[in-house]
Amino acid sequence: MTSYPAGGMVPHHIQGTEFYSHAEAKVLAETYYNIGNDFYQTLLPNLQVKNPSQEDIWRLYPAFVNLSFSCEIILKLFYENDYGKIVSGHKLYKDLFNKLSDNSKKIISDLTINAIKNNSESDYTNEMFISDLKKSENTFAHERYSFEIIPGKSYGLQCDFLLTFSRTLNILAKSLK
Repeated sequence: MTSYPAGGMVPHHIQGTEFYSHAEAKVLAETYYNIGNDFYQTLLPNLQVKNPSQEDIWRLYPAFVNLSFSCEIILKLFYENDYGKIVSGHKLYKDLFNKLSDNSKKIISDLTINAIKNNSESDYTNEMFISDLKKSENTFAHERYSFEIIPGKSYGLQCDFLLTFSRTLNILAKSLK
């Protein structure tokens, strides 16, 4: 493997010519997941106090940008596995999950639903999963630009769902070819 000196140039694939290999994409997805999850876990004690600081609340956004980007990469891997071609877009439900094969959708939703049932909501359903995924589909874009808040617009951050969904997808990614 080539090593790059500090400040050196890292070669990149020319857009439109080649998708990252699954191995490279898995590394990226796992890294974004680890960064987001580790940062969230570090923040969690500060968020569980009666009145968390505004600074700690703002720190949630980078954690969830990383978690949702990890989800995006893995859903794209599933799509490539299903159909042998790449898909573009950032919207987790509309652009990615909804386009997967029925088998992939079932595997992902079933495992996520079971994890949520085991962690917090024993009556969590597929309809709730789809609803949470739709509410979370723009997290990457919304939270990435959270400093550009438009008065009168608000987006909910589905913390528990995105934590579980990203963890489940990262576990599943290990089994993809």
